[in-house]
Amino acid sequence: MKNKLVIYLAISSFCLTSCSKPVPSDPVCRVDQSEYPQQTANAACLIRLGDKLVTITQRLSGKLDLPGGTSDNIESAKCTAHRETWEETGFNVEVRQLLGTNNKGMRFYECNLAADFDDSFVEFPVPEWSALEVSSIQLVDPYVTDFNQWRFPEELTHVREMFNKVEDSAIQPKPDHIK
Repeated sequence: MKNKLVIYLAISSFCLTSCSKPVPSDPVCRVDQSEYPQQTANAACLIRLGDKLVTITQRLSGKLDLPGGTSDNIESAKCTAHRETWEETGFNVEVRQLLGTNNKGMRFYECNLAADFDDSFVEFPVPEWSALEVSSIQLVDPYVTDFNQWRFPEELTHVREMFNKVEDSAIQPKPDHIK
């Protein structure tokens, strides 16, 4: 029975990966140059829209996470945050200030969206190229999520602290007299 399951998973994985679309070329890394020297490290983005945080749901774990991931060892940590956010969400962000580092060396950055978004969106479409890794992209209030909803529950307190330092990326509505 165990061997049949392994074979089924291998075939399923092959079929899914052979049918998935390749990731389009990364956009130019958009970072401010406030961090010197440029450090290489795994990195993630905190993107705030109103009082919500942009999160992804990892397909394998079914848990919430921030867009981010593993450095390719030749790019700066800021460019890692930018590239990983692009690959997982399709968002071309501007990577700003360093917010903190966890005990495993993952660096967390404030990131702003480059497009016109506001907090009226609740869920965003997952790009075809990231569908094997990401099952959904959504806004969550980090203060009403439970620790067990997160891929790395031990980081939620730190995520909440950093969230308070992040500028709102939401497009602010213009007053009626300016429209």
